[in-house]
Order: sequence, then structure tokens, then C-alpha cells
Amino acid sequence: MNDNAPLNEDQLVWGIHPVYELLAARPRSIHEILIEKGKTSRKLQAIIDLARKEQVKVKFTPQFRITGSRQMNHQGVIARIMPFDTMSEEEFLQLLAQNKSPFVLALDSIQDPHNLGAIIRSASAAGVTGLIVPKDRSAPLSGTVAKISAGALAHLPVCQSTNLVRMLQKLKELGIWIYGAIKEGGVSIYQSDFAGPLCLVIGGEEKGIRPLVQEQCDFKVTIPMLREVDSLNASVAAGIMLFEIVRQKNG
Repeated sequence: MNDNAPLNEDQLVWGIHPVYELLAARPRSIHEILIEKGKTSRKLQAIIDLARKEQVKVKFTPQFRITGSRQMNHQGVIARIMPFDTMSEEEFLQLLAQNKSPFVLALDSIQDPHNLGAIIRSASAAGVTGLIVPKDRSAPLSGTVAKISAGALAHLPVCQSTNLVRMLQKLKELGIWIYGAIKEGGVSIYQSDFAGPLCLVIGGEEKGIRPLVQEQCDFKVTIPMLREVDSLNASVAAGIMLFEIVRQKNG
């Protein structure tokens, strides 16, 4: 690699916490860690020590040249990543079959990497068993997604499905109920029963769940709102629904 070549933002994870979480969970997904010269702290040293333990290359550099970058608060550390490891459909189904009451999240056409990262963060916090994203109709699992997820992407099992409709059919064969989140016309999430094995489907930012995917949903649920608004942000809606499911499962 040319040391003077600019770095592509999509291939990076930046910031002390996201880099440390990724390094701790998936060290083999990191090509190298770049530390800005002159930056020192106990947390940066912890990253350096862990990288050396995991035999991940650490390079000290005077400055970062990043293409397409906004104001990036990298805190003096950047990880150059390889493509994130995802589970095959068969591996994912085996994981679910081993769980007594799997709690799955499926995303249909989430195109905004910030929304995807925020949803992954909420899903991990809610204890979701695994996440399904379409291979072609989704924001890529990029460094931006990893950063916004605050390290959660490193811990959450993810399956990239080539056919979401077929994948939902396979979940149903395992006895998993499919709940589709729609803007209006569904049953209130507070009147729905989320006690058993389930998969929550969240649709894209503009058009929601595609019609063919909706046809696979056993139940359609919605968030009741007290004032008229066009719709909630996909990541906000996902967070509300995920934690209502958690409340019921723990209740």
C-alpha cells in the first residue's frame, strides 16, 4: 500500500471505542490500525497493546488523508478494515434453531448507513439473536455503519440474504412468527403479543416494507402516535418496537 494514498472512508472504522470493540470482537477483520503521531492516552495504549496481542499491524502516521470525509472525530485512531464477515443463510438458520425463542430483526431496503448503524446499535442493546439484511437492497456494512453502531456491529450475528422473501419463509418453517412494521393500519405494538419466537421486519426510509415482503408477514404492527407526523425515522421506529418486544419478553 502507498503510505501517501488517501484512505477511503467506507473501508475505515474510527474513534477509540468503535476501534477497540472491533479489535476485541473481530481482530481478523482489521487490516491495520493507524495511530496519529503525537496522540497519547491510556485508551489508545490499550488499543495498541491489544493489537499487538492479536498480531494486528499498528502504524504511526503524521496525519490521516481521507477521501469523502466529513468532520471525522477519529480521536487519533483509525482501523482499516476488510469486508465484514456475515453468516450464510444456512449458518444463520442453524443459529436460530439452537435458540428456544429466537428474536430476529430483518431490514428491508434501509439505504442510509447512519440509520443502519443506529438500528444495529439498538438491536444489539435489545439482545436480538441475529439480523437479516438484503444483499442488494441495503446500505453496505461499511466503516460508517460500524462507527454509528458504536461497536455493536462487531457483536451482532448478521446474515446477508440474497432473497428476503425466501428467507422469511424459511424462518416461518422454524416456527418463527413474522411481524411487519407499517406506518398505519396495523395493530398497535402495545396491543400485540410478542411473547414467542419472532422476526420483526422494518422497511426502508421512504416506501417502507415492499409488497412482496409484506405478504410474508403474519402480523402487521404500528406505533400509535398522539400527534400527526408523516412518519418516524426508521432507526427511531426500530428502537421503539425492539424495546417494546423486550419489555413483553421480560415481563
